Formats: sequence, C-alpha cells, structure tokens
Amino acid sequence: MIFLLATILLQLLAFVLQEYSPGFAMAHYASIMLPILFFFVASVAVPYPMMLVLAFITGLLWDARHLPTPPQIIGPSAENLSSGVIALPELAATGHLPLGASILIFAALGAMLQGVRPQFNRGRIELPVLMIGLATALWLAAEYLLHALIRGSIPVPYGVLTKWVTNTLLAMLCAPALLLIVHAMAAFFHYEIRNDGLRQPPP
Repeated sequence: MIFLLATILLQLLAFVLQEYSPGFAMAHYASIMLPILFFFVASVAVPYPMMLVLAFITGLLWDARHLPTPPQIIGPSAENLSSGVIALPELAATGHLPLGASILIFAALGAMLQGVRPQFNRGRIELPVLMIGLATALWLAAEYLLHALIRGSIPVPYGVLTKWVTNTLLAMLCAPALLLIVHAMAAFFHYEIRNDGLRQPPP
C-alpha cells in the first residue's frame, strides 16, 4: 500500500517538475514529458486497478493543465506535441480535447504496458523500455489525430514529425533510469511486483 501511495505522489511530483523542464530549441522545443513517461513506467510495475487510478489522475491533470488558452499567449516552449503544434503559426487558434479525454488514451496504453510486467518482475528492462517508447509514440499520435479531428484537417508540418521522433527517443532514453528507481522503491517498501493473472493455478 505504501508503494502505491508513493507512486501516486511521484506522479503528482512529475507534473510539478514538468513546469520547470526546458524544451530543446533545435527540436522544436521537444522535451522530456515527465508525467507521461512516469505513468508509462508505473504501468509496468503496478497492478491493473492501480494503473487505471493512475490513468485517471494523469489524464485529468494533463487535460486540465492544457485547457484552451488564447493563441497569442501560447509560447514556443510548450512541452507536449499537441500544444507545441498549436504554437506553430499555421496551426494557431485550433481546438483542444475536452477535459478527461486523455484518460481513455492513458488507460488503453497502460493496459498494453501491463503485458510486459513479467519482464520487469524478473529485472529485465529491455522490452519494457521499447514498449514505453512505443506507448509514447502512440500517445503523441493519438493526441495529435484527435486534435486534427477537432480542426477538421490533418496538416503534418516538419516540426510535428521532428518533435514526435525527439519526444519518443527522449522517453526511451530516460525510461531505464525511472524503471530502476521504481524497482528500487518497490524493494525499499518490500512490495512484491506480482503478476497474478499469469501465475499457474495450484495443482
């Protein structure tokens, strides 16, 4: 229980740290999206019900943080693909996802990451890192496509592709460190990362 509460606190801390995370100007202000990355990392470690709780918290806070604002006050340092794209002149004054829409996206991708929990349980992080990178790429694509449906068009400027690739690579680069931190935290709190759905029934 303490491990799960600590995971929620770290997820909230990730949102705070994200506010001070700079973007990389050379990659159209792509950055390490800490709340998204930590959610995907936690999805590999926590049970399915807890993953859904984290998906709800992460999706709600993410949408609340990126509610529509006047285009003139949106800066180029916006940290996610969608808001960064909106900051481009050719896509200014576009719509935004309704509050809570991202919860479904996080829940679906978190469920996908639950499949690599056995690897993480055995201390292997190679496949989880690859899957976290895939989940990040899918999340960015899903958010952008939903924005495109609201706009009624799907422009794909060069900045979008650059930011999409850079954000995905940054997530894969930082994922091993966060996976090791979560694994060490589980050991510190004596929390066993079980895979109840994959255990063999007793004879």
